[in-house]
Amino acid sequence: MRKSIFFIFISYVWTKTLLGLTFNPFISSRTIVRRPVLLPVIFTPFLGLIILFISGRVAALFVSPSGWHREMISVILGTVLFSIIFWQLLLLYFVFSFILALRSGK
Repeated sequence: MRKSIFFIFISYVWTKTLLGLTFNPFISSRTIVRRPVLLPVIFTPFLGLIILFISGRVAALFVSPSGWHREMISVILGTVLFSIIFWQLLLLYFVFSFILALRSGK
């Protein structure tokens, strides 16, 4: 398999699984536990947090808002931060509960 086709395939599987985790995390988490190769997809929200902080620091170098613009940016970034953290915790809870259920069932 050529590298470009393999990259497209990996991107498709990653995106499909990530969309499943976004819109139906319970079923997608169960699928990920049954196929451990997909386990790194669970940590995509953590990668999103890293990208959020890096882009925030880079943007702070170029843009210096003041007044209500600064407050709106802080509200938006704070909301995104908490939603990503809670989403990551939900996904980890689902994965660990499914792993424990699989181990106790065997």
